[in-house]
Amino acid sequence: MGRRKKQSDELAGLIGGILLLGVAALVIEHPAYLSVLFIVVVAAVMLAALQHSRAKRVLLEKVNAAVNLHIDALSRRRAQLVQPDAYGVPQLEKWLKEIDYFIQRQISPHLASGQAKALERHRSSVVTSIEWKVVSASTAQSPFARFSDDFSAAEFEVYCAQILREHGWDASVTKRSRDQGVDVVASRDGIRVVIQCKLYTGPVGNKAVQEVSAGRAHERAHFGVVVSNSRYTSSAESLAKTNRVLLLHHRDLPNLQGIIERWATSPAA
Repeated sequence: MGRRKKQSDELAGLIGGILLLGVAALVIEHPAYLSVLFIVVVAAVMLAALQHSRAKRVLLEKVNAAVNLHIDALSRRRAQLVQPDAYGVPQLEKWLKEIDYFIQRQISPHLASGQAKALERHRSSVVTSIEWKVVSASTAQSPFARFSDDFSAAEFEVYCAQILREHGWDASVTKRSRDQGVDVVASRDGIRVVIQCKLYTGPVGNKAVQEVSAGRAHERAHFGVVVSNSRYTSSAESLAKTNRVLLLHHRDLPNLQGIIERWATSPAA
């Protein structure tokens, strides 16, 4: 298919070149035709501009349709991939790569030849359009406003961090390559907390407590927390009591500060 298209484009270019040479020879032979040639050139330019404009309009319509169809997934991916650096500046590199992947998989295969060329000419505008629509959708309703059974493990981590941020914590998801048993690090009013997020269908056992306890020491945090959508085994509860680890349900996160304060002042602490 691509080879035939290339041959067709080459043939069209050759024919266009021959016609141009023919017209040039005619004008040299008959200068009076110069004004006619000028009109033809202007008309050709206007027609090309009209075709480009239509191709761009159809391209953007297809882009908007693809984004609207996948807006929830795109919003979740942006929330996962755009994380602030140590200075609070959002890092967009991974998200921009995700947009390129989305264009490649969900848009390019559905474009006609003229629209594909329009994509090459206006790619930066297309990327900007996708970013604007996803940010607008995320602003109108957070992609992690409510817990979902369809969350992946990574999305559950982002969800937990977002809930904490909404309730006054400075929280961020750690990089998976060096999380040291910690999925989320959060701080507020001088308190530093490390969190292990467990999206389970069964009860959470000792391993999660051991991991977050080691992570607390590594991060020099005051508290370790395991957060899950499930319950905990009795052995995990016993181990948590002796390792300064809190075992919570994700619905407890909005009250994390109060839970920590009560635990810190309890006789068992």
